[in-house]
Order: sequence, then structure tokens, then C-alpha cells
Amino acid sequence: MIRYNCKTAKELSIISYLEQCGIQPQRIKAHNYWYLSPLREEKTASFKVNTRLNAWMDFGEGTGGNLIDLGIRMHHCSVEDFLERLNNGNHDFSFHQQSLQKAEPQPDNPVIITGVKALEHPALIAYLKTRGVDPAIATTYCKEVDFTISGKPYFAIGFANRSGGYELRNNWFKGASSPKDITIIGGSHKAAIVLEGFTDFLSLLQLKGGQSQSDFIILNSVALAERAVPILKSYPEVFLMLNHDKAGIAAAEKLQAAGVSFTDASGFYKGFNDINEYLAAQKHTSLQPQIRRRGPEERSQGIGR
Repeated sequence: MIRYNCKTAKELSIISYLEQCGIQPQRIKAHNYWYLSPLREEKTASFKVNTRLNAWMDFGEGTGGNLIDLGIRMHHCSVEDFLERLNNGNHDFSFHQQSLQKAEPQPDNPVIITGVKALEHPALIAYLKTRGVDPAIATTYCKEVDFTISGKPYFAIGFANRSGGYELRNNWFKGASSPKDITIIGGSHKAAIVLEGFTDFLSLLQLKGGQSQSDFIILNSVALAERAVPILKSYPEVFLMLNHDKAGIAAAEKLQAAGVSFTDASGFYKGFNDINEYLAAQKHTSLQPQIRRRGPEERSQGIGR
């Protein structure tokens, strides 16, 4: 019986592993297999596996790696636990070990930033308006970012993280540049609000009239929730405003398991997936004062502290 270790596990075919998990590609182009991401919910396949390199890349998150990196994410376990899974169960599967061909090193993330400037392009301003976001608020926290993918030039709204990478959004593109990380805004308040994405952050500011008595931790992906743990533990009060979906619930549970004391403050957008969806459905003139009165500083009921 084969016993897999880190080295031998990395040589197992990612394609075959996904197949054994019941995950089939949406399309295949040469050495690239495209899937709906097994790490999150999506409608358009943005998860690629390159069979030459036996490596995966999730373009929606800006993350990637080898089979072990994928396994620990899919099963929410440690490296040791994933190897145990392979050794106890998956060793009977018909894995096809890849004879990896030599290839030129390729960046994990094909997004290359070529320029950063003030946010002003009419197309990007129009995109913000379709999301119900006031451009005046967005221009304070976002930039207009020029970038290339496979040498082709594009531009998008850019929201910087603490490590110098950018979340990138426009009418057709949702992605990020490397390095992927969380964003911290503020630092002088006793309370912190945790949000999944920057569109929700901008939407919340708008609902609160541009004012806040809290700092903000924007995860930029629920997969990065653990990176916020040491920071959140330093706050006397933490308010979660994550999406009302499986990923948001899982992130809240992960923070709770890590010892973060928080209040679930997502009640005011009950019935909507996230704050931006709620914002888009409201008439700001009638609801904005009400939302300011119901800010997270008023502790709502939810997942326990």
C-alpha cells in the first residue's frame, strides 16, 4: 500500500483528484482545464488546472498552488489531515501520476499592474452607479488601475490591500493582483467591522452617511479570514457583516473557533445576500437615516460572542 507524503502527494494529478471528488471541467483548452471553483460558489468557471505544471489557479480569489494546497482548502483541514485522507481513503483511487514537463516558470497570478491613478474613467464611474455606490465615496478609497493579462491591457477599479496587491473590479472582470491579502482601514477606534469585500465596505459607508465610529477589516475573500484573527483579537468589540451564504457562515464559524469574540451585525440586511445587494434595493433618501441609527455599535443579536 502506497503511503503518501508531501513530496509524493504533490505529484498526484489534480485533474484526477477532482474527478474522484465528482468535480468535472466546464471546458478544456489544450493543457488548461477550467472548473467552477470548488472553493466557493460561482456561475462562471474561473478555476484553472494546468496539466503540464500540475498546478491550479483560482482567478476569482487570486490564489493557487499544488494538490496539497487545494486539498487543505477543499476539506478545511491541515496538511497532516489531508495526507491522512489520501492514505486512508483515496489511495485506492486511480490517480495518474504526471510526468511533468519542464516549463518556463510562470507567475501564479497572470495579472500584472502597469499603472495606478485617481479613479475617474467614465466607464468605471458608471459601473459604480450600477452597483448603487456613490462615486464620491469610492474615489476616496479606490484607484483606477491599469493591468495586463497575457499581455493584453485592461483597466479596473482597484482597492488596495495591506500587502500592496489590488482587488480589481469592472463591469466584466472580478479578480485581484498579487499578493492577495486583507485590507485594514482606520486604527484609532475601539470597534472593528469585518466585511467580505470592498463593495460592501463602500456600501456600508454610504448607508452610514460617510461617517463611522469603527475601524474596518475587509477580508477581500473569506478564505483569508484567519489572517484577520490576530488583529481582531486586539479589539474590545468586533462586528461581523459577512454575506448570508455558506461561505460567510463558514468564515464566521472559523473566526469563532479561533477565539475571536464578535457580534453578528448582519441583521439589518436580512433577506439580502450582502450589504451592497441591500443598498441597491433601497431608496437612500428614506432609509439612510434609519441605517445610521441601526449601526453595528448597537449590538445586534446573532452568533454568540
